Amino acid sequence: MNPPSVLLDHGFLAAVADAGDADHDEAVSVYHVLIDDFLAQRHLLVARADHLAAVANADLFAPIDKLHVARQHRNAADELVRGAPVDIDVAITLVMIHRCKVRRVASFDPRLARYDLDLITSSEMTPTAAEAEPGGSES
Repeated sequence: MNPPSVLLDHGFLAAVADAGDADHDEAVSVYHVLIDDFLAQRHLLVARADHLAAVANADLFAPIDKLHVARQHRNAADELVRGAPVDIDVAITLVMIHRCKVRRVASFDPRLARYDLDLITSSEMTPTAAEAEPGGSES
C-alpha cells in the first residue's frame, strides 16, 4: 500500500526554485522536511506536470511524481468555475487533489485555505518543544 500523497503547488515549487522569491527560505525549509519524510516512506510527493514544467529543475524536483492533467480534469474544473467564483488554475488543482485523494498540500496560495485541505506550513514542520527537549515524547 502506498503512503499518502502530498501535493506541491505551483507557487510552492516556484518558491523552492527561485532564491529571489519572498517565500524561498520557508519553502526550502519545508521542502527539506518533505524530502526527509519521502525518503523515510512516510508520504509520496506529487505535483501537476504542467506546474513542474513551468519551474523546470529536474534534479531539484526528481522525487516528485507528475500528475498529468487530462481533458476530463479540465472539464471538471470548467464545471467548478461555472458553479463558484474560482480561478481556473486553482479549479484544476482542486480537481486533481480530489481525483488523486490528496489531503495535504504545500502551498502559499491563500485561496486554498478556503477548502478542507491540510495546508503545510513551516511551523508545523518544526519539532514541538516536547520533541525538541531531551527525553521529550516522540510518537
